[in-house]
Amino acid sequence: MVRFHKSIALPGSADPLEATVALLNSYRDDDYYAYEHGDTWYIGLRSHASLVVDPDGRAVTRFDQHGGQQTYPANEPLGDIARAFAAEHSTRGKMFGQVGFNYSAHISGQAYIPGRWPMLSLMTPCIHAAISRSRVTVTGDVEDEARAVFDLIGAHLIQVATSPAPSWWYPAINLQADSEDYKARVTRAIADIQDGKYTKAIASRIIRLPSRVDMLATLLRGRRANTPARAFTLSHRGVQATGFSPEIVLSIDNQTAYTDALAGTWLSDGADVATISKKLLNDPKEVMEHAIAVQGSIRRLRRLCLPESIAVRDFMTTIPRGNVHHIFSRITGQLSLCKTGWDSIRSNITVPGLPTQANMDAIRSFEPYPRDLYCGVVLMLDGAEFFEATLVLRTVFQDQNRRWLQAGAGITALSDPEREFMETCEKLGSIAPYVVAEGVKQQE
Repeated sequence: MVRFHKSIALPGSADPLEATVALLNSYRDDDYYAYEHGDTWYIGLRSHASLVVDPDGRAVTRFDQHGGQQTYPANEPLGDIARAFAAEHSTRGKMFGQVGFNYSAHISGQAYIPGRWPMLSLMTPCIHAAISRSRVTVTGDVEDEARAVFDLIGAHLIQVATSPAPSWWYPAINLQADSEDYKARVTRAIADIQDGKYTKAIASRIIRLPSRVDMLATLLRGRRANTPARAFTLSHRGVQATGFSPEIVLSIDNQTAYTDALAGTWLSDGADVATISKKLLNDPKEVMEHAIAVQGSIRRLRRLCLPESIAVRDFMTTIPRGNVHHIFSRITGQLSLCKTGWDSIRSNITVPGLPTQANMDAIRSFEPYPRDLYCGVVLMLDGAEFFEATLVLRTVFQDQNRRWLQAGAGITALSDPEREFMETCEKLGSIAPYVVAEGVKQQE
């Protein structure tokens, strides 16, 4: 099949984020993904084929672009099912997906409480677009449809200079909600750590939102205020998420793999970088939390890479992520023969410091609700050469009946419940002020 493929140079003043949001606005009722990598937004519009694993991990459903679907038992390992689907559609360009937090527990044989969102889903788009500051590329099977996307982006570039600045609104969000409950849960986690059950825990809290969220307006507003490792927005099979991920869980490009260790947090609060770095790197609790994260990252890469190739880069630097700074290290390695990202995704969706069998038991003991996509990953794949999973944090979630934010803090034996609660508020502050209500008229 001959595919439509067209590329143009963008004007030097063009904003790829604005162009991405404008394009997605025309497809907001369809399935879509958008994923920011470097200076380029990669966009997938409408599903050519989708794979969805139910929240229990027991049933797999495949959907085609004509509305047909086939459901069958998940009799093979989920990683093998996903790998086969990705290989089947590998010639169609980039594939997008999401992997829920429970995926790791399921394929490790651990007990878990199923959420409501898919444990795993993948989508290969009908139309691909790549938008950078210098170029737009559109690819698709149906020429008229792909050309319409190309023309839509071009029309936006002409109109953007005269477009009025939008105004935004959302009901007040109470970030202090359920503070005493959260601090009590942190206290229990600290006691478990001191009893030797595990060395670190991530205790999270949910902030329910009162009104439906305009995910694309939130992306536009929130991305301008954040400095994420990756940003994304997705709407697929009834679930939506827009996030500003602080951390890349796993990136593989031509046999070179890396993962980020991001742990240790300090509110920027107007202080200069040198002052923040000094405070972070001299705080025993934050340094201990980061050291555990680095150890976990090395351990996970050893399952995927040649042992002698593993190295720590940028060890314990500090980087901004929205309104907070983190301690950051990058761990790299060369992929072992016959290994792929699917061989590692299980061990990357977990909590560093918790032994395998204790992982979900610990979380159930201090978290009242299943995590769904929170602390899972959003994926972008490109054939056999490129596999990237970014951590789902600093994200707003929405389905037909629910809307929420979620944030956590790393708990160690040195933790203080009050400080950990404030850390969740600081992290929520990276996204809560930028949430936009659905259906609000944008005007000057």
